Amino acid sequence: MRQLQDWIKLIEQNAPVVALEYQTPDRMTVLSQFYQWGEVRSLPVYVWNPGFSTLQELVAPQGQTILQSTTQTIEQDILQFLLEEPKPGIFLLEGVLNSTIAEMSQQRCYQLLNAYHQALWNSVPHYWVLLETYVQLPLELQPFIPVLSHALPDRQQVQAIVTQFCNQHPWLSKNDPEAKQKLITACQGLPTGEIAMVLDRLLAFVDAPEQLVQLILEHKINKLRGRGLEYIAEPDVSTAAGLDLLERRLEAIASLLRPEAQQYGLSLPIGMMLWGPPGTGKSLSAKLAAKKMGLPLLAANWGVLLSSANPDLALKEFIGVVTSLAPCVLYWDDFDKGFAGWDSNADGGLARRLSAALLTWMQEHQEPIYTIATVNRLGMLPPELVRRFDDIFFIDLPHEGARYEVFNLHMTKYFPAFQEKGQSPWTDDQWRRLLTEYRICTPAEIGNAVRRCAEEAFYKGKPGQIELEDLLEQRQQFTPAMERESEQMQAIRNLATYARPASGGDRSRFAYIYQELFA
Repeated sequence: MRQLQDWIKLIEQNAPVVALEYQTPDRMTVLSQFYQWGEVRSLPVYVWNPGFSTLQELVAPQGQTILQSTTQTIEQDILQFLLEEPKPGIFLLEGVLNSTIAEMSQQRCYQLLNAYHQALWNSVPHYWVLLETYVQLPLELQPFIPVLSHALPDRQQVQAIVTQFCNQHPWLSKNDPEAKQKLITACQGLPTGEIAMVLDRLLAFVDAPEQLVQLILEHKINKLRGRGLEYIAEPDVSTAAGLDLLERRLEAIASLLRPEAQQYGLSLPIGMMLWGPPGTGKSLSAKLAAKKMGLPLLAANWGVLLSSANPDLALKEFIGVVTSLAPCVLYWDDFDKGFAGWDSNADGGLARRLSAALLTWMQEHQEPIYTIATVNRLGMLPPELVRRFDDIFFIDLPHEGARYEVFNLHMTKYFPAFQEKGQSPWTDDQWRRLLTEYRICTPAEIGNAVRRCAEEAFYKGKPGQIELEDLLEQRQQFTPAMERESEQMQAIRNLATYARPASGGDRSRFAYIYQELFA
């Protein structure tokens, strides 16, 4: 899509009517830019939207661009008024296209066509700019009205804004050289005008740069949540027990973010799919991927996009925000549930249209965005969707060594006796007994069992203490999913050969030794 700066070239090529998509906080930035162009061409710049009863003129007393009412009252439709009384100027019209294609009246379409053809023979320099947060033109108007975009700022543009702000307030970066970089990262994904506004507004509530960063992140998280995104700046994981092959692949992908990788023509792959039974650690692995790469994690919600008032606009904003936050990891949880049946017409083709747009973007975007999707049933997804991913890893139930790591990962949270690295209050024989009892349990079920033992110990007045028998007794209190939903779980595991294993062979001292019954 063409950018705002291309308006000059368009009017030189006889394009008197253009549409411009912009973020609401950037409104005055856009108006000021047109005022500057009007000054260069000695043309007045006028603004109108349904909130005004008179035409407004842009003026700049003392260098500040403001709106000033004219004596020209608009008693009829604004487009009809401008068609009947064309006069020199740049007319910025807000709300003219504020409707869907189906709702746009035939009269409005003809008015726009008339404006285009009238400008071709009229010698008066008369230009219309239709300002909207989202532009969707009918097919008959698309050849005549180019669409421009005032996109979200990239990292370099955000850096310029934050640098100027830090220069005005030197104490922000005086004692912490990394403070400015943290501010830049926190401000990514916000419109240009909103960054300046939020920085100025929040500065009065902080005493340290870390507080300012945190407040900006909270502001951004609340804003993105309404757009189907959950922003996680720093995932709170360090390892995923037993997934050594997956971790090795993530480290290799993370290395491609280094600048020298581009010298050899290497770039970040599109993404990976994590497949396996529920509770095996797929979501944890997605967070681990972001941690390994040192990138923020964006958890996407397809349901929010589909259920929004204007799904096409929601998806466009979603892609724009994700692109502006690059480099990042885009995470889709339960991908198979959100996109199952995406190619049907059950909802009038809405999911099909949006899914096609999303998949095209996934295939063609050039920004460093790594997509991770978790699925339980890969067969529910059509092949054209699956093939978008470079890697498919299968995350199965943990083997003995991995199960030992999972137990220790959770035990260190609650019990001091397990917090010394390499030390365990239990013998290997006790561990083997415990690992055998939990053989068909998922990591999520093991984590829940350990937490319940910690809660029970606290209730009995001995917090931070645990015995082997406590966990063995807890095992009898629940039925693992492998027993409860054995057919479904085994059906998922039976197809594991179609993907790469996330775990290598068990080389721990607890590895199960297979013995032949008959020698």
